[in-house]
Amino acid sequence: MQFRVYYEDTDAGGVVYHTKYLAFCERARSELFFQNNIYFQEDGFVVRDVQATFYLPARLGDLIDVHTKVDAIKKSIAHITQDIYKQDQLLFHAQIKLVFLKNWQITPIPLEYTKILEALGD
Repeated sequence: MQFRVYYEDTDAGGVVYHTKYLAFCERARSELFFQNNIYFQEDGFVVRDVQATFYLPARLGDLIDVHTKVDAIKKSIAHITQDIYKQDQLLFHAQIKLVFLKNWQITPIPLEYTKILEALGD
């Protein structure tokens, strides 16, 4: 998923704020479901754990690509990797654990959502 870095994403020097990398990852995950006409209302995924590594900065005006890959899906947890690139340069790497909630309770991931996520593992 490709995004452009805007002024609001950067500091006064035009370098992307560290928290914005997580926002770009969240936007890419959301778009995945939006493209499948799924708009979470009373259920959905929440981030339980993130391990992130920053390699190089993105800057104002850059086109960045967020690559999302599913590493494993368990009953109610999805382990994913998200990498952010500028052309062929790796800028950011994150391993993210998502938990599925319904009525604020951890619950098994519905098959429909599992299929969407599994397609990312290919």
